[in-house]
Amino acid sequence: MVTQNEPVDRETGADEARRHGAADSPPLDGHPEGSGDKLEDLAVVRELALRAHPDTVPELVGGTTVAEIMASLEPAQAAYRRAAEHAGGSAASASDPPARVPPVPAGDAPRAVVDPDRLSAGEKIRRGLAERHGS
Repeated sequence: MVTQNEPVDRETGADEARRHGAADSPPLDGHPEGSGDKLEDLAVVRELALRAHPDTVPELVGGTTVAEIMASLEPAQAAYRRAAEHAGGSAASASDPPARVPPVPAGDAPRAVVDPDRLSAGEKIRRGLAERHGS
């Protein structure tokens, strides 16, 4: 028994509580020690797998164990490759550099320079009348 003047050894008190069965009671958060929430853990594993393998169909990655999630990655990647090929593209892996898109100039396209000496007489007349009438 602890008297008022004696210091309380908190670790020894915790050890005594464990020996007397207090360790069997659930912790304050309501979850037994070490159990973890299995569904949350699986969701985290699935999310990490999807981040590590962006070339998958996310809806096909899943399972009730970590092994099932990992096993579902290969069929999900195969489905992704088939869908990419069907769409006309190629399934690019993460190591492939991104495809380069040719630059498109901003604004109006430059007008072609026309050499008047090469135009026929009729074309010169048509262009002259068009400029006068504002068409």
